[in-house]
Order: sequence, then C-alpha cells, then structure tokens
Amino acid sequence: MAVTETDHIQEDLMSRLDSAVSEVFEMMLDRNCTPLTTEVDINEWITARIRFSGAITGECLVYASQTVAQVAAEALLGTISDPSDPMVDDAVGELCNMIAGGWKSKLDPNAAVTLISVPAITRDPVLAPHSGITYNRCYAFQGNVFGVSLAF
Repeated sequence: MAVTETDHIQEDLMSRLDSAVSEVFEMMLDRNCTPLTTEVDINEWITARIRFSGAITGECLVYASQTVAQVAAEALLGTISDPSDPMVDDAVGELCNMIAGGWKSKLDPNAAVTLISVPAITRDPVLAPHSGITYNRCYAFQGNVFGVSLAF
C-alpha cells in the first residue's frame, strides 16, 4: 500500500498529539501516559471540549469514564475526590485545555495563529458529530484509559 500525503499529515498530527499528551501527564500529573494502537469503549463519559478558531477551525475533545476522570483529577489536584465532585469536571477540562494548548504549541507558526476556547464539560456521551475529519486516539496511564479526539 502506497503512503499518501494524507497519511503523512495524519501521522504528523497524531505525533504532535501524542507528544502533547505525554508532556501534560508527565509534567502535571507525574504519570507516564502511552498511546494505544486500538480504540477502547469508554462508558459513562465525562467529556471536555475545546474549540479552535483562526488559522485552524475545529475542536479537541478529552473523554474518560467517571472513574478514570476521578483518578486523573486526584493526580492533578493531589486530593481524593468523589466521581460526582465538580472538581473532577474541572480537572478534565483543565487536562483538555493543557493538551489542546500543548498540541497548538507544536504547530508551525502560521497554523499556530489559532485561538482556543475555554473548555466546555458534559457528562452526556451523546455529542453532536463534527463535520469534517476526526482523528481519535486512546491513551493509558497506570491501567486507566481515556480518549482524545481532534476534529477539523
């Protein structure tokens, strides 16, 4: 199978995303985080969404089960929390913000002229589909799995 320009673009995009996710987890949560090669079903979602506007139009979503979101929140905040605690939502939103910002910082200067919104959080697994191209990747840290989507 021949490698196309689209394949190179996707590989570059995902490489930048993998790097951003890894950096956020290592620096902010003191955890190693690795990309998975397969999609994983995630139930009882908490989703954070950041929108891009400017040179790039699209969005970044970070989604996790309530339990995984709680574990990530505890690592980020350093305190024990209940899965229904609003701080869990805030922590997932902040993770999305840091991942989207980290990914944006790795773009070429012309593409980096892009604004990012504040995160919007939902506990509803039914999200309106983004028209266009969507790239999904699941990640694992300490046996916990979450997902990140970039859509343009």
